[in-house]
Amino acid sequence: MSNLCKMVNVSEGSADSISSLMSKGIHAVMNHVNVTNGIYDSADQIINFGKNIVGAGLKWCARLNLLPLYEEVRSETGADNRMFVRKSERGGFENIHKLFTKLSENGAKPSFVQIDSGLFDELQGISLSFEEQTRMVNSVINAVKAVFPECKVIIGTKNSLDNEAAKKWFNRFQVSGGKKFDIISLEYELSSETFYNLSLNMSDLSRRFEAAIIVDISGQADAASADIGLEDLDSAVSIVPMDKGFGTVYAVNAV
Repeated sequence: MSNLCKMVNVSEGSADSISSLMSKGIHAVMNHVNVTNGIYDSADQIINFGKNIVGAGLKWCARLNLLPLYEEVRSETGADNRMFVRKSERGGFENIHKLFTKLSENGAKPSFVQIDSGLFDELQGISLSFEEQTRMVNSVINAVKAVFPECKVIIGTKNSLDNEAAKKWFNRFQVSGGKKFDIISLEYELSSETFYNLSLNMSDLSRRFEAAIIVDISGQADAASADIGLEDLDSAVSIVPMDKGFGTVYAVNAV
């Protein structure tokens, strides 16, 4: 279990107490990056955050919120799917590529990026096929890998307990030509009633998609008082088949 990654989810720009995080055994820090058109021109806060984390010897995970960018594109194209997808692909690649190039030039190198699979559910006013969604995700992965080939790609899902739903999404992503990813993040709230289902889902997804598994409990502020302990979660992650148990993402107040 000592080899598991211990990641903490913080707000953008709140890396003030890095030393205290390190003293608690944290290996990596995640923050949310709201992607907009031209983000690379106003990226000082993102750059400084990344430099602080990397400079302290920790790994940095940039969780990319692409919804603001896509909403900007939709305001230009309306419900014209073809134009929307084309501009979203181009916008996703160009903005992430230019942002990550700036990060590279300033010594702020993320070890991980996360893209959430449910982001298209939040995009109102336009209907996309799964193939169109996949193209948009691929453009972001391509941009990341073009600058940082060794950066690990995390695909996040809220389907931590619904194995059929999680399996269906990742199957469709692969069949639609989805780019290779490295880690599946399962968003979860600790509970003895659902813990077994989480364990089954971790085992099945890791085998089926040859991906590492990280469990994200950062949305659960009172995780320490749950009827399943953090040690129990570590144990379950550590026995994911083929050594694919990667670690856990915690809220700041849970570590």
